[in-house]
Amino acid sequence: MPEPASSSRADSTRRPSPASWSGLALIALAAGVFTWDGAISDAARTLRLGGDLRRELEALQQFGQGASILLVCLFIWALDPGRCRRLLDYALAMGLTALAVLPMKLLVGRPRPKFGFPEYIPGPFGLTPIEIGGEPQLRHAWEVGSGISSDLWSMPSSHTAYAVVLAVFLAALYPRLRPIVIGLALLVGICRVLFGAHYPSDVLVGAGLALLIAPPIVRSSRGVRLLDWLWVRLVDKNATPAWPGQDP
Repeated sequence: MPEPASSSRADSTRRPSPASWSGLALIALAAGVFTWDGAISDAARTLRLGGDLRRELEALQQFGQGASILLVCLFIWALDPGRCRRLLDYALAMGLTALAVLPMKLLVGRPRPKFGFPEYIPGPFGLTPIEIGGEPQLRHAWEVGSGISSDLWSMPSSHTAYAVVLAVFLAALYPRLRPIVIGLALLVGICRVLFGAHYPSDVLVGAGLALLIAPPIVRSSRGVRLLDWLWVRLVDKNATPAWPGQDP
């Protein structure tokens, strides 16, 4: 006798997905790539990309950032309004990924490739020599108000992490887009190395964290469920939950 659909759905959301295992594999791979970061980064920066090719790549590496997120939301609202509620899942996945990525940047404190210290990981208490206002100074990565900009925030790559979150979300909603969005996420990671913004291990850790966080949230529609929970407890106890619901 087949088990109820609700039970099988609950079991599937508890099981680690292939994406989650891929995330762990990428983080493990980052540890192996770490010693090669400097050589790979130096080789990447010898490539002379100019003209329209560079401009196109610089634009495409913004997949998962502000303007692309806004466009995705507008497209779903205009073309597939029945799935607009699923944007709550994306928002939750993005928010939790940011909560993992940004503190890690501050705690690791890795300098960007332009400083030429690929093996230097100062941690939260280590100091890094950095030029601020034309004067050399020693700074921690968490001294946000001291003019360090993001120069000490190389590990992990937030661009890559956010690109993977958006790819996971779009692939879940529209499976036919999977090859396209995976390709775009890969391109973001490659461009971050090509343009000297990150080391390869930074990119791998960013992608790995996103794959650990985003798939279970999107797969089980936890953003919609969270709003349901808050709405019933704070606004209307008799409200009908939006989850589980059938996508049109």
